[in-house]
Amino acid sequence: MASSGINAEYMVSSGINAEYMGSYSDPSSITSSLIMSGIKLTYFNLKGRAELARLILAQAEVEYEDCRIEKEEWAELKKGLPLGQLPVLEVEGQTIGQSMTIARYLARRFGLAGKADIDAAEADQAVDALNDLMNNVLPIRKETDEEKKAELKKKLQMETMPSWMKMMEGLLTSKGGNYFAGNQLTWADIAIYHSSDMMKRMLGEPNMEECPNMKKLMETVNSLPNIKKWEEARPSTPF
Repeated sequence: MASSGINAEYMVSSGINAEYMGSYSDPSSITSSLIMSGIKLTYFNLKGRAELARLILAQAEVEYEDCRIEKEEWAELKKGLPLGQLPVLEVEGQTIGQSMTIARYLARRFGLAGKADIDAAEADQAVDALNDLMNNVLPIRKETDEEKKAELKKKLQMETMPSWMKMMEGLLTSKGGNYFAGNQLTWADIAIYHSSDMMKRMLGEPNMEECPNMKKLMETVNSLPNIKKWEEARPSTPF
């Protein structure tokens, strides 16, 4: 923790798990590109709650300002934010908060929410199911008793996660086995791919033997040229 210089309030606001912070190091500089879309995404210099939006923008090949603040800037910046939290998206003269609201807006604007209303609903369905799973992570992050933390993590790893994977395998299979909505790539597929990476860091590599379509989907998203390009070029952060 000492090497990162990141305080507790900063960590809670960004959804950071403290166990990943020991190896954190700031990049020497963050350079913003010329803005073609008029979009500015502001968050800490972490993946955290902003990475899904960044992945959507990467897949859509949108040039935007990826503003990454340092902890010293947070207290002052927080005063002027609509909901007092990050990330925020500045677009068309408006400032939008809430990470999933931002991701959904970007997906709709840049063609990653399906072609029809039913496709968008199916994508939202998968994302909401993902949020149900992720609701099990916050208690683990907040738990200060190490023994209780270990018990919660074990339950997530051995019971909750396998049950969720089986459920999502069934849903994906019912949609044709390739994508969760409209038989095309949507932000739901990207969201589940992104969260699976975070869960691997926390719980280790999952057993995908009984979930071949989920495994195939993760491989499909991982192999997308725009996703690979972003993951190779983005700042190196632990979370």
